Amino acid sequence: MTNKIKICVLAGMIDEKLKSKIAPLQSSNQIGDIFLIRRTAFSGNKIHNINPPTAIQKIKVLAEIYRFMLLFWVLIKHKPKLIIAFGTIPHGIYASWLAYLFNIPCIQHVMGKNDLRLTFPKQSFRWLALKCVMSGKAIAVRGMSALSYLSNKGVNNSILFTPQNLHDFNLFKPLPNVVKEYDLIYVGLISAYKRLDLMVEVIAEIKKKLPNIKLLIVGDGPLRFKIEQLIKQHNLENNIQLYGKCKFKKLAVELNKSKAFIMTSQGEGLPMAMIEALSCGLPVIVPDDADITQIAIDKVNARVVKQWTKSDFSNACLNVLTDPAHLQLLSQGALKIRNEKRDEYSLKFQTELWDRYIKQSIKKS
Repeated sequence: MTNKIKICVLAGMIDEKLKSKIAPLQSSNQIGDIFLIRRTAFSGNKIHNINPPTAIQKIKVLAEIYRFMLLFWVLIKHKPKLIIAFGTIPHGIYASWLAYLFNIPCIQHVMGKNDLRLTFPKQSFRWLALKCVMSGKAIAVRGMSALSYLSNKGVNNSILFTPQNLHDFNLFKPLPNVVKEYDLIYVGLISAYKRLDLMVEVIAEIKKKLPNIKLLIVGDGPLRFKIEQLIKQHNLENNIQLYGKCKFKKLAVELNKSKAFIMTSQGEGLPMAMIEALSCGLPVIVPDDADITQIAIDKVNARVVKQWTKSDFSNACLNVLTDPAHLQLLSQGALKIRNEKRDEYSLKFQTELWDRYIKQSIKKS
C-alpha cells in the first residue's frame, strides 16, 4: 500500500501495556506514521513522540493542558487522517472535541467501567463520558458488558468492536521447579479503584484461620504509602510483601511462585493481569465486575465474588487455599485459556481487526 495514512494516538498507560495495545497499529500496512501524544516518550516503529517538557511531566494539570495544546498542534501541522483515544477521561474528551473541530474521524477506546463512569451509582460526568464515546466513528470496548451498555444507549452495533491486548503465551506459562512461596499474588497499580484497602482487610480476615498467609503485591502507584500504613495497622508486615515495580519478563516467575491470583478492583474492563495469571495456571479470585466473567468462570478457573466485602473475598480465598483438590481443579481450568485464546490475542488477528475498523472510520468521515 503506497499511500499510507498518518494517525494521532492519545494514550497513557505503562510502557508494556501500551506496547500490547499499539502493536497492531504499528503492524498495519495502511498506517505510515503514528503521532503519539503521551506524557512520556515511547520508542517503537512508526512512532513520533509528542510529549510535554520533562520539567512539567509530573505536574498533572500542566501536563494535561500542554498535551491538549500538542494535539491541536499535531492536527494543524501533520494533518492526520484519524485520532485514536485510548481511554475516555481525558483522552476521549480531547479527541471528541478536536475531531469535531477539525472534521476528522476518531476511534474511542473504552478501557473499562471507569471510562463510562459506571463504577458507582450517580458517578459524576457520566453524561459527558457517554457523549464523547458516542462521537467515535468506531468504538472499541474490552468485552460484552460495555458493548451491551453502549448498544442499549443507541450505539449501532456495526461500529462496536472488541480488540484485545497482545499476550505472549510463550512468556506467561507454567514454569517447572518453581517453589510456591506465596499463597496469593496481586499485579497492578496501587490506586483507588484497585481497592487494595479491601485486599488488606481480606488478608487480615484470612489470617484468623491461616496465620501464615502470604500475599505478594506487585506494582506501584499513588496510594502505596497509604497501603503500607494499613498493613502496619493490621499487623500484617509478615503476611503482605510489597514488591514494587517488576520487569515485565520477570513477572511470569513471580506469578509461578504463587498459588492463586487475587483482584478486588471496582471499575475494571478485562484486566490483562488476570489473563497473565491464568496463562501460568493460577486460579483467579476476582469480583463479578465489568467483563471479567467473560474469562473467569466460577468453579472452573476462578472463584467469582459477588460483593465487595472482606467476608466474601476471604471465604473465596479460603475455599481455594484450604482445599488442594479444588485448587488443582481450578489450575487445570486456568490453563485452558492457552488454547482457547491463543489466536485471538495474536498480532495477526488484532492487526486485521484494527485495520477493518480504521478503514470503516475513515470511509464514513
